[in-house]
Amino acid sequence: MHAERELSVSDRILRSRSEIPADPPAGDYVVVDVTHFSTTVTELLGNGAAYVHVTDERGDEFEFQEEVPEALIGGGKTDDYEPHEGYDFFNSPSYVQRFDVTDTPTAMTSKNGGAAVTTLSDRGSEDIDVFVGGYTNAVAVAEYLRERDAPTFVVAAGSRGEETTDDLLGAVLIDRYLRERPLTADERAHFVALLEAAKGPGYAEKHEVRRKDLHEYATAINARDVVPHLDGDRLVRARDR
Repeated sequence: MHAERELSVSDRILRSRSEIPADPPAGDYVVVDVTHFSTTVTELLGNGAAYVHVTDERGDEFEFQEEVPEALIGGGKTDDYEPHEGYDFFNSPSYVQRFDVTDTPTAMTSKNGGAAVTTLSDRGSEDIDVFVGGYTNAVAVAEYLRERDAPTFVVAAGSRGEETTDDLLGAVLIDRYLRERPLTADERAHFVALLEAAKGPGYAEKHEVRRKDLHEYATAINARDVVPHLDGDRLVRARDR
């Protein structure tokens, strides 16, 4: 029996990053920030980026780019959904499609998913491995982790330390695949509808970039086979082991 199946649902799913223990138990941790950190990271690596360096704080990307001049860096956005001055992109799976990132270093963070990754890195030990997952790579992450002899914890990043419906949906979806309970066609459509509903009716009035982020990327269940894995301070594609 795989280790993650021996945990209760309340043990294996952390409902927000504020639930990350001060001394996390050994195991594999999947950070879920569906809209949009998990999806953006998965797109960058899926499009061939060398890695995604996760900075400790927003603004640290500039120092990283000084050290790695060829890097593309992500930060905040303007009201017109363009990157803030000095940045190449922002946290958007659709916006990053504008770049050929093949073999290119990238760097970014986010106040929820990125912060969860660095929190686990700071509090963890060599007995902890950190991954990133969402709707788009749920089955890839689950299949990879099922082959590992470690308990799996799924961290729904949430917002400002509070739980959010979209990240809990992503966590539940990954947990389904971890327990080898794939979605039926009807359930798949339902998970898409739930994620769209979780963002609220006002989302239809948002900028085209955000509408694409949600409807063309974040809801694309299992569209990617990418398993982002934290190696030091970089998210890279996990390799078979």
